[in-house]
Amino acid sequence: MQDNSDDILLMSEVSGGSTSAFEMLYARYSEAVYYTIYKKLKNKEDVDDVFQEFFATLWRKRASITINTSFKAWLFTSLRNHILNHLLQTARKERNQHAYSQGFSDTDNELESKVDVTGLPELINGEIERLPEKMRLVWRLRKEKDMSIAEISAHLNSSEQTVKNQLTSANKRLRLFLSKIHTFLFCL
Repeated sequence: MQDNSDDILLMSEVSGGSTSAFEMLYARYSEAVYYTIYKKLKNKEDVDDVFQEFFATLWRKRASITINTSFKAWLFTSLRNHILNHLLQTARKERNQHAYSQGFSDTDNELESKVDVTGLPELINGEIERLPEKMRLVWRLRKEKDMSIAEISAHLNSSEQTVKNQLTSANKRLRLFLSKIHTFLFCL
């Protein structure tokens, strides 16, 4: 029990900005923290990054940390949460990279032969023409005729939610197409 109260006392000093108290806690727990991270991640580069980030975060947030129970339990709960956040961020980044790379298809290679900065309006119009018929009609009524969602809904005899869904889908497709063009032009 003495170690816990000593750790809590050291942590309260760390909260006040004491680097020597921080160094003492680091010396006491760094090996166990490193080993715990290694057991979960197994990749030395990731382990080193997470290890450094964990202690850097601990130092950055020192003023807002209050521990009333076991320091060791608090430390390893915080570490577990830090590792989980790292894993979630890594998974999200991989998912986004995969989705981004999947967004490029063989037809995107046609961009290389078609893209001429002066021909961008034709490319965009071509992509609008490739939208499904109803989606294209809804998009044109909204963007070219400046009709409200209620007016489009009445004109097409469909619900406002259907019109909104069609617009959202059309805009997503066009944004993806434009991002591909932007990426291609950026790489030139």
